[in-house]
Amino acid sequence: MTPLIRAAALSGYEAQAHALGLDAPALLRRFGLSRQALADPDCLIPYRAMMELLEHSAAVAGCPDLGLRLSNGQGLEKLGPVAVVIEHAASLHEAITLATRYIFVHSSAVRMATQTVPGQADQLDLCYHIEMPDAPPHAQALELALGVMLRCLRLLGQDRLPLLALLLPHTRQASLATYRQALDIEVLFEQPYAAVRLIARDLNRPLPKSNALLRQLAQAYLDQQFSQPELLFSDRVRMLLRQLLATGQASHQQVAQRLAIHPRTLQRRLGDEGSSFEQLKDLERRALFEQLIRKPDGPSIATLADMLGYAEPSALSRSAKRWFGRTPTQMRAKA
Repeated sequence: MTPLIRAAALSGYEAQAHALGLDAPALLRRFGLSRQALADPDCLIPYRAMMELLEHSAAVAGCPDLGLRLSNGQGLEKLGPVAVVIEHAASLHEAITLATRYIFVHSSAVRMATQTVPGQADQLDLCYHIEMPDAPPHAQALELALGVMLRCLRLLGQDRLPLLALLLPHTRQASLATYRQALDIEVLFEQPYAAVRLIARDLNRPLPKSNALLRQLAQAYLDQQFSQPELLFSDRVRMLLRQLLATGQASHQQVAQRLAIHPRTLQRRLGDEGSSFEQLKDLERRALFEQLIRKPDGPSIATLADMLGYAEPSALSRSAKRWFGRTPTQMRAKA
């Protein structure tokens, strides 16, 4: 299934590109996007195309802070109907819970979660993850997203919410002064994940625009108009494949049996979501293979092929070459 994002995420791109001397219409065409799509904030565009567009534009224009610049022109309103449930939540905790639940309306590839900072029980990270196999370099798209998340938190707290730091998994793209000016917060690079760090007790802060009726109406609308991501059939199949692959019991028929449906029904329902069993199994095989091949004490190549459901190691070798351009033996030697 192609990861998508609302065109609102590219709000301001054309104006910024023009200011940098770029030919925005030509660049949009190059990456398969249209000006008409960008004119409709609710239009869904390929997330990968957006990532590639921003990285290429930043490189050509010599503008390493392109994502940060775009984030300065975006806020809560860019989340469309999701903004209503967030803005009218009773507390910051409820706002974050609702954002985590409904962020899929903005992008099918985005996942949000909170976790306690190791060794700092009084601090909390609001994490932002883009779930996309083979994602291209996307520092600009990630800085855009985190910049917007930072602005949204400040808006919800009416600029009285103390935010501790912004975490980014990639290397610094621009000067520290540029980050300070754009974000006004400490930025930590090459972190395990992308997140905004805040004080845990601040989750209990009441929100000034809290309105239970408006929030309930907005939630009812979202529940009626959009499917919950956790109810996607392909997600359930991928979870099962993750569990079953290492057991050698992850065939089409075996997964269908676990779901108590006919194999043809499994394929039809995956097809309705733009996917297939073979695609999902290939994704999970790749993820498990990459995890195990890097372990010095991991299983042998023959055992790994058997675990992943290949008839012989040569079949695994062909897949590894397709995925990574190297054989399993070459990958293990490099690891």
